[in-house]
Amino acid sequence: MPGLTRRQTLQGFAGALTGAALTVDRAPMARGAAMADPVQAALVRFAWVSDAGTPTPFQVSTVGPGGAVLLSLLYDTLTWKDGEGIIPWLAREWAASDDGLAYTFRLVDGATWHDGRPLTAEDVAFSFGYYARHPYTWMTTEAVESAEVVESGTVRVTLKRPYAAFLEEIAGIVPIVPRHVWESVADPIAYAGPDRSIGSGPFALAEHDQTQGAYRLVANEGYWRGRPLVREWRQLTVPAESQVRAVQQGEVDVSFGTDASVREVLSGDARLAVFETAPLSIVRLAINTERAPLDQVEVRRAIAYALDRRRIAETITRAPAIVGGVGVVPPETPWYNPSLPPYEYDPDRARDLLGGRRHTIDLIADAAAREPDLMQPMLEAVGITLRVRRVDAATRGQLLNEGDFQLALTSHIGVGGDPDYLRRWYAGEEANAFAQGSIFRNAEYTALGEDQAATPDAERRRAIVFRMQEILAEELPTIALYHRRFYWVYDPSVFTPMATWGGLMNGVPFPNNKLALVGT
Repeated sequence: MPGLTRRQTLQGFAGALTGAALTVDRAPMARGAAMADPVQAALVRFAWVSDAGTPTPFQVSTVGPGGAVLLSLLYDTLTWKDGEGIIPWLAREWAASDDGLAYTFRLVDGATWHDGRPLTAEDVAFSFGYYARHPYTWMTTEAVESAEVVESGTVRVTLKRPYAAFLEEIAGIVPIVPRHVWESVADPIAYAGPDRSIGSGPFALAEHDQTQGAYRLVANEGYWRGRPLVREWRQLTVPAESQVRAVQQGEVDVSFGTDASVREVLSGDARLAVFETAPLSIVRLAINTERAPLDQVEVRRAIAYALDRRRIAETITRAPAIVGGVGVVPPETPWYNPSLPPYEYDPDRARDLLGGRRHTIDLIADAAAREPDLMQPMLEAVGITLRVRRVDAATRGQLLNEGDFQLALTSHIGVGGDPDYLRRWYAGEEANAFAQGSIFRNAEYTALGEDQAATPDAERRRAIVFRMQEILAEELPTIALYHRRFYWVYDPSVFTPMATWGGLMNGVPFPNNKLALVGT
């Protein structure tokens, strides 16, 4: 296998199947300041909203991305992403077959596990074989047929079918695990051995306090990319309403929120700064299209016209509204279709669609959600009584997963990376519990979803994805209320945020890309 140029390496190989997202014109992916030189720090304390589960690929929580991102500090993947696109990681280069069914990865030299044992091609091949029997909780490897060692330091991954998102969605997300730890483990979900969190990443797990939702990670001194700049990383559970105050009081160093007013609150603070992300988070109504009256597209359209989504967005985020596109894909991302109908606020149109009929619809929402209070009078004005059932996040996730709802308010990340999420949602393959609840059976949409996933040509794939968004706009199996930016409050003397192209992994707008902690 000849050496590849940087451009060829970024694309995977020249003149054949590429990671399609790499060749699409790139829109701005973040609005924070450009990344400065990473800061060296003895300790960084990072606030999340809940315990993220036991940090193994088989036990980590899928209630939000906090666990998956934490796992990326402990484990490495074959590829990764920087501020411009996909880059080599454990695989220093790769090539693909002309039919897009096989990827051959040549691994970096010198990578080791946290226990000092070398990371080998056998570990990579084992990982994919093990995931076939025991899936990674955050991302499926169902598209992988097999993985085999072809020579020392080189592994070939064969797919069941071409998958355009493979380099980003599987090679760049799925953690490589040590064979010597897992090969004798028959039930990795129940495994409680002291070596269960051994990875090859820049940090090693030192402590997990499940009752406090607290993690302590220490720098991996023998990391193959060099000694991490941060000596210790802690992830702490802090209630959302307390996070900004916790940073102000010096209890944590990095916290997040979706309320833009934090920029004004901290405008006179000489110690803290705010990092603003691209709108890679969505607040939407998941609709059970198999429950009356929501099985009628006219009722779904009436809801879209009845809601003043701009006012809802501005009220909640306290920022200029990024009204949800009916094609789901947010603006400022490469796959956004700008030609869809806007469904502007129009109560009269909503009444016409309902034809004088009144409906009562049940909505499930988080206990703290404010959107239902704004939605109720808007819908009542056109003839729809909204009965709101407020539940905790775990209950909402269970109801969404079981399809036991009419209408559900959900907010989540994952709409900034590769657009295959448009297929995954409705194919039942979405792991993020916050993103579940998508119920829509449409033969054309299903066929297009499978087609785009297997299409290597970026322009042809764009056309397919645009048509998928048109169908979403016509049928409205979900209604995007608005897209959200994250506002990360941080102490620049301790931590430097990093904007990742398309968001970490599959569209996660977090600032703690491991590149910010180990240097570039």
